[in-house]
Amino acid sequence: MSDFCVVRQPVFTGAGDLLGYEIRFRDTPEGAQAFAQSFLSGEFDNVRGDRPAFVPCSRAQFLGQIIQLADPHTTIPVIPPDVGDDPAVVEAIQRFCAAGGQIALDELSETAAASDALLPYAHWVRIDVRNDDTAALALIAARVRVRPDVRLIADHIYDPQQLARAKALGFDAFEGSHFSRPEPLQSGELPSSTISALRLLGQARDPNVQDRALEEAISADPVLTFQLLRIVNSASVGARGVTSIGHALRLIGRNALLKWLALAIAASRRGTNDIDAHLVQQAVERARLCEQLAGSGRDAGTLFLVGLFSLLDAVLRMPIEDLLSRVALADDAKEALIERSGPYANALVFAESYELGMFESAAEVAREMGIDPDTIGQAYAGALTWAEEMLAPMQQANRRVA
Repeated sequence: MSDFCVVRQPVFTGAGDLLGYEIRFRDTPEGAQAFAQSFLSGEFDNVRGDRPAFVPCSRAQFLGQIIQLADPHTTIPVIPPDVGDDPAVVEAIQRFCAAGGQIALDELSETAAASDALLPYAHWVRIDVRNDDTAALALIAARVRVRPDVRLIADHIYDPQQLARAKALGFDAFEGSHFSRPEPLQSGELPSSTISALRLLGQARDPNVQDRALEEAISADPVLTFQLLRIVNSASVGARGVTSIGHALRLIGRNALLKWLALAIAASRRGTNDIDAHLVQQAVERARLCEQLAGSGRDAGTLFLVGLFSLLDAVLRMPIEDLLSRVALADDAKEALIERSGPYANALVFAESYELGMFESAAEVAREMGIDPDTIGQAYAGALTWAEEMLAPMQQANRRVA
């Protein structure tokens, strides 16, 4: 089991395509290199998927052997301004680039800096755009644009205004919490199958509702029927020769049905770019991460739904109050989602802190919940893998019936 913390944040192009991930690590208190552990164990590639990884690193990490041994075609070291420009650094950069790799320079300012000496070797430059001084940002961008082959990344995009300003200044790529922040629309329209799934989710949580009633409701919706049969026949369930909807329901059971309906609701969102797909992915990842915090009076199924619904308003473009009016969630789940109070609120605080790379804050909340902080890195990495495995058959089913 890994004892390090790792988190990934997406980097998007101006068109909303997923360019890659920034992958950040927190080293263990004993001083072991988290990237080294992740790389050698293979977990780094699992988190990265098939996308390039921007990996912030210190001088010691960049000059060390592990970064140099990483695949230069998929790993992009993000070098801070205090790394220096001495011969050892320049030689390491030249060696990495000669092997086919790219480097990114981080945190350039409007004034000359030591990292300027490294600019001729850079393929990417990342700039913190929280500065409200547009003129200062324009000066930094102009310094970089002297080299037309260098691409600019706008970091810490928090709202649509910052995104629009960075695009106007000619930035090429963008990352920040804006891409995971709910922006529901009051006039959000839901597909009929999504409405059916929300209604079924409420019914399935009621122990007085018989399986036969659920079977009839599912059979009336061809999209849900196809999705159910697809998920039952997936590798994660492994069932074959399903003869009816009732048979499928008996195979997966009521608890798994609740989780499947939640996944069906999230996967029903058909976006126009990778940003929408990322929101769906993150919602399912958060649901799985929260689910693993069960214990001490917290129900795993409720935790899963709380995690999912905390981003579902952004996924479905509908205010959370409107969504909750369509499904019979428990009162303490609604308290966590709307008021951030009650027994499930800490799980959301933990997930949101961890996803932002606030490892110490997340560990503190985990301890308060009776969760061993040394296990949360593994739980997060496992949630990423689980979400990919579960969403694949759902999304394939949606494409087949579209």
